[in-house]
Amino acid sequence: MRNILQSTARYFVLIRAVTDIKNRAKGIGIDNIKTLVEAGRSITEIYLEDSSPDKKAQKRREANALIEMGITPEEIWEELIRQMPELEPIIKGKDDYIKSEIKKIEAFVRGE
Repeated sequence: MRNILQSTARYFVLIRAVTDIKNRAKGIGIDNIKTLVEAGRSITEIYLEDSSPDKKAQKRREANALIEMGITPEEIWEELIRQMPELEPIIKGKDDYIKSEIKKIEAFVRGE
């Protein structure tokens, strides 16, 4: 029973985090995201640029909670693509870009 509860809680936290990212991505707009990715601009950095220090601290706490639950940045990307399939053609074949974004997320979580 505990495993089911843990799995459900883990999935809920993942969905909540991805929904926040998805809403922000929709605010930026798919066409703008495509332009940014093609130009090599970091979506993670843009997301954080517009955040207040309090919002960044909140996001860092949320990210740490994800890590504590064993949720990886890769899982977040996979769930984001599942929820926003229109992103898949934009990032398809851009493995270096995705790795770079994951490193930026990890650096943010570490407070760098």
